[in-house]
Amino acid sequence: MNNVQYSVVASVYKSENSLRLLHERLSAVFNSLNSSWELILVNDCSPDKSWNVCKELALKDSRVIAINLDNNFGQHCAAMCGFAHAKGEYVITMDDDLQHPPEEIKKLAKTIKDGGYSVVYGQYKSRKYRWYKNIPSIVLNKLISRITGGGYIATTFRIMKGSVAEKLTGFKQHRAIVDVLIKDIVNTRYVGHVTVEHHEREIGGSSYTYRKLAAHAMNMIFNYTVWPLRLATFLGLVLSALSIVLALYYFLDYFINSTPVAGFTTLAVIMAFLFGVILFVLGIIGEYMGRMYMGINQKPQYSVKEIYKKNN
Repeated sequence: MNNVQYSVVASVYKSENSLRLLHERLSAVFNSLNSSWELILVNDCSPDKSWNVCKELALKDSRVIAINLDNNFGQHCAAMCGFAHAKGEYVITMDDDLQHPPEEIKKLAKTIKDGGYSVVYGQYKSRKYRWYKNIPSIVLNKLISRITGGGYIATTFRIMKGSVAEKLTGFKQHRAIVDVLIKDIVNTRYVGHVTVEHHEREIGGSSYTYRKLAAHAMNMIFNYTVWPLRLATFLGLVLSALSIVLALYYFLDYFINSTPVAGFTTLAVIMAFLFGVILFVLGIIGEYMGRMYMGINQKPQYSVKEIYKKNN
């Protein structure tokens, strides 16, 4: 029998000073809800002492599971690892730095139950990132919304039914994006939203650099879309059309105004036309290759090094 009502999954990276407080506040929240719960801490190869704190919490509290990954696989893949070990009727994902207030879990839980949703996202009243981090964060959220086609803003503060988390574990692709996968198994009408607080990070600093944000955006574009390939196809068509227009212009100018056509002009037209055709053909081939690549990529989603859990 599964007696766990809520599983909280937190990807851990550079949070050695906030994990104990996270555990303490989560305990208070679920005690007030009179609900059984578990906390799954997935250490994403953090360079600080976060893993030591994870082990400490796991050995003190049987409700805590500490998982250490062999390498840094990213927040979403670490969450996928957490899903594989979650036993709750509902699974909650949240950041490890307390910018997602544990007390706001009550709003998520109430909304998913009362609304009959499969997934509920917490929507921030206002983002408490630094102004220079707000812009790329908004762009990334818009990009996810565009890729999913759902028209909604996805955040990492979410709650889902345990059955949804279980289905997510069936996706084994490298560099998974949780919200894009949710789109494939949950219809938009079963996705809810609730306004929540978003606090400033008071302990430690953000682990998301511009480089990581850019890499995350590239992963979403190249792993889940064929936009770059279609851009190449479009570019090839445009260049081909321009070369034809240019050729007609010089042709008419020659016969109407008797303007001689220089040799370099002919060469430029031919080169533009050929480059356009080449890009067009490469775009078509790339369209198929991209789809095959996304299907056969077998790099590991994550690799578990060790797991700590206190025996009851």
